[in-house]
Amino acid sequence: MKNKMTEIEMLKHRLAMVKDDLYIIRKFIYENKLAKQFQQSTGMSDECWTHFNNIEIACDLDSEESLNWELFDKELTN
Repeated sequence: MKNKMTEIEMLKHRLAMVKDDLYIIRKFIYENKLAKQFQQSTGMSDECWTHFNNIEIACDLDSEESLNWELFDKELTN
């Protein structure tokens, strides 16, 4: 599959896979009545849910919002 896709197509596919997993994780959290735990602060945000929302925003190629963000963990820079 990789050889038939351009780099941009591969990146878009990867982002779609991240969003798909995010949906499944949210569904699992709600089905198992764990949502209240995710309302707690992470130290980087008032609620853990904010990080889920940030992932969705970053995966949205039609949004430029995340382009000005900085990493929480500077060691993750490539």
